[in-house]
Amino acid sequence: MHTSHPLHAVLAVSCAALTCHMVFKRWEPRSLLAYILFFVLEPTLLTTLLLPHTSGISSAAPLTFAVYYSSLVASILAYRLSPFHPLAKYPGPLLCRVSKLWFAAIAMKGKQHLYYYDLHQRFGDVVRIGPNELSFRDVNAIVPMMGSQGMPKGPWWDGRVPDTRDVRPLLALRDPDEHARRRRAWNRAFSTPALKDYQVLIDARISQLVDILGTKVGTSVDLSKWLGWLTLDIMNDVMFGGGGDAMEFEDRDDLSRLLINAQPMALLMSHVPWIGVFYLWIPSLGKGLRTFRNYAAQRASTRKAHGSQHKDVFYHLIDEAGVEPATPSSAQVASDGGLAIVAGAETTSTTLAHVFWLLLANPAAYRRLQAEVDEPGTDNGASQARMPYLNAVINEALRLFPAVLSGSQRAPLIGSGGKTIGRHFVPEGTSAVVHTYSLHRDPRYFSPAPHAFIPERWLPAADRAALEPRMFGAAADAAVVHNTAAFIPFSVGPSNCAGRNLAYQEMRAAVCALLSRFELRFDAGFDVASWEENLCDYFVVQRGRLPVVLTARPHT
Repeated sequence: MHTSHPLHAVLAVSCAALTCHMVFKRWEPRSLLAYILFFVLEPTLLTTLLLPHTSGISSAAPLTFAVYYSSLVASILAYRLSPFHPLAKYPGPLLCRVSKLWFAAIAMKGKQHLYYYDLHQRFGDVVRIGPNELSFRDVNAIVPMMGSQGMPKGPWWDGRVPDTRDVRPLLALRDPDEHARRRRAWNRAFSTPALKDYQVLIDARISQLVDILGTKVGTSVDLSKWLGWLTLDIMNDVMFGGGGDAMEFEDRDDLSRLLINAQPMALLMSHVPWIGVFYLWIPSLGKGLRTFRNYAAQRASTRKAHGSQHKDVFYHLIDEAGVEPATPSSAQVASDGGLAIVAGAETTSTTLAHVFWLLLANPAAYRRLQAEVDEPGTDNGASQARMPYLNAVINEALRLFPAVLSGSQRAPLIGSGGKTIGRHFVPEGTSAVVHTYSLHRDPRYFSPAPHAFIPERWLPAADRAALEPRMFGAAADAAVVHNTAAFIPFSVGPSNCAGRNLAYQEMRAAVCALLSRFELRFDAGFDVASWEENLCDYFVVQRGRLPVVLTARPHT
């Protein structure tokens, strides 16, 4: 093709770039072939238009690529910042409206939960956090977004699990029908009868932890690390029928490090899903994430091949009882291996670590809970489930530090046209999230002192007033707000955490065992504030050291 005037050639290149924008805006292709076609091959072919008007290919090629990409960027910016964009009316930082890369850069520092919180403080209950994404801090958004008639998972999950596009773990399923089908097995695995069977396994592992820590009395131990190893071993027993030895050998498989190394890359691909395409094609990209997923798949495959002596979670997931019309595939079993480890172990150990940090930083709450633990008949799961102050402490820790600090992204069902969330309409092609950390600390839902650790707020009015009369007495009663509808640490609706009750079961048992056997205090050199400062939100929370000195209690 030959154009008679150089301006015509430039306009032709610009029009091709605008067409590229329209294609990606309409269909959002996410394949390496599409990227090569539109971002490499097309501008390369267009070089022939400018070649007759330049001194040669060495000048025509750079000029063509410059015109093509500058036109593409200009078109994208003009649309995303224009009043015609579907989210134009929602406030948010300019850089967030322009590109999700800005938010991803913030997230990679590990402090996205604080950035979300700051945005809501500045802009209000609904903030535009990306070109096509909104964050909500409103209790009225919970049911429309996550309830039984809510929205399925959003494109966040396309990026997070690009290597499991054919068979995804339950947590990442975006098809509501497929999610409901797969969820049935998880519901059976965490039914009340199943949880009773798991109690023996939980108690045995907690006894092992107590015995090991009993040999370390008087020395400083990193309680956060030991709690992580505890929940890994419990998950190996409960999920895979055994094979865990993290406590005995102090994590010889180095699984904790694998988890830590895997999360930042997974988070980046979540915020910028198209990066997942390159992850699939570049083996060195996200090496830690690949290593962890390979480990998880191997554990699941081993369990399927060797069986188990008891009805563990995978007994239900691989349908050994034969209740499903079709046997789950090996790929499905492998995909759920990583979910079992991350969702089952890391979230529980993180909450346990928060519980002990908060208790040790608040001596009055520590003593009140210890007194309840010392009462007769609190050494079994059934009685622990009825301990009011224990449950108040755990719930308050989950309120301040939900295991998934920033919630889970949702998007209108494809073909639905959009979804109404309260007074707001979320059009198709837009994602949304209820930011849990911000919601839990909103004074409209939890007052007084929404940022303070006050387990008493979870007790009946008479009990909390008796324990904290200045805060919850008759004179202050009008200022007390406790809206449990805004408490969503395990999400809600069809995609809520299947292992919620197991997590509570583990946490209650571990807290009671440690407080019954030991007196705990921070190591003398520990900066208490550093715990919260060192928290990193990579969807799965990464935490720092929790150095604690244990003393055997006289009556044990």
